[in-house]
Amino acid sequence: MANNNTSRKSNFYQVLSLSSESVGPEEIKKAYRKLARQHHPDVRPASGKEESTRRFLEIREAYETLSDPDSRLAYDYELSNVNSVGRPRRSDCWSSSRAVWQMQLHGLKERSRVRMERKSYSS
Repeated sequence: MANNNTSRKSNFYQVLSLSSESVGPEEIKKAYRKLARQHHPDVRPASGKEESTRRFLEIREAYETLSDPDSRLAYDYELSNVNSVGRPRRSDCWSSSRAVWQMQLHGLKERSRVRMERKSYSS
């Protein structure tokens, strides 16, 4: 699940140099691989190893969050509730409740899909 520290961390879409939040899984994976190769501590000079390790871990965290549909949904929800100065937005109760409901519905559908797959394998 996404971090609750969204306001203190970089925007994961910006970390992966993605231009918008409407990118698909392939674009996320492509951006991750490119940046991971650039910033992997094993390919960086020893003088910048600490910085490259920090950057690589940040890139990996962004990828892990955005590549998992449930984590990405939760992250996008948190991101939409943080204003430009990093403080939670005051949103009306309806939109907030709707987003929570959509996250719960997504989780239920995913569990149902997994359960149906298990049934088909056991048959």
